Amino acid sequence: MSTEQIRTVVPGPHRWIYRPAPRANARLRLFCFPYAGGSPTLFRSWVDAIPADVDIMAVRLPGRDNRIKEPAYREWPALLAAIEDSLRELLTGHFVLFGHSMGAAVAYELARQLSAKGRPLPAHLLLAGCRAPHVPRYIPAIHHLPDEKFYAGLRDISGTPPEVLADKRFMTLLEPTLRADIKLAETWSGAAGQPLGIPITAFAGVDDAIAPPDRMPEWAHYTEKRFAAHTLPGEHFFIRTSEGALLSQIRAVLESC
Repeated sequence: MSTEQIRTVVPGPHRWIYRPAPRANARLRLFCFPYAGGSPTLFRSWVDAIPADVDIMAVRLPGRDNRIKEPAYREWPALLAAIEDSLRELLTGHFVLFGHSMGAAVAYELARQLSAKGRPLPAHLLLAGCRAPHVPRYIPAIHHLPDEKFYAGLRDISGTPPEVLADKRFMTLLEPTLRADIKLAETWSGAAGQPLGIPITAFAGVDDAIAPPDRMPEWAHYTEKRFAAHTLPGEHFFIRTSEGALLSQIRAVLESC
């Protein structure tokens, strides 16, 4: 039996959610899933840019921040089961899912799982820097490579700051999580199947080589509701370099939900 199969999932959102500015009376919850290896603190700066009646609930997966000693999930079924079980009390009422890169794949798969089980669905699905499941990868896989080649791959996609890659002690802690997350992203595939009954908005960086903007319209096959695609300045991590432009688009969506 694998580690993924025997892992005990502790219900409850306390370890899974980072709320940079809790809004108890919010009309809408915005669940945010960061990119591979990313921390939910990435979304701290979003607080003042979104509507005041929206509560940001950034999802903290195992293997990072105060969960650094917990092994990161390496298989999709176990990860999705853990998220659904742990956030069950929060995935109700009026909510929206956002994710970037690997986080977008998690957001989509969670919405698909909720739909299949007849659970409450998000009011909108916001997907950034992520190819549709049926679209093949544009760059070679790196999750299985030896350390030096793995680090070189991380440098190539500019996802890990050079100072972090140079910190051997920190990388010893972070590397297993990065490999696990990137494995999830690189082994993810599928087909449109039954379209979701929720609107989807996709975002891409104009120079993104991982999730090219000309392939974003293919996400339209995954919804029977409204679909929109927006191209923003930047490469794969436009979520950082074009944060203002991205948040302007997200705010407009949230205000319409």
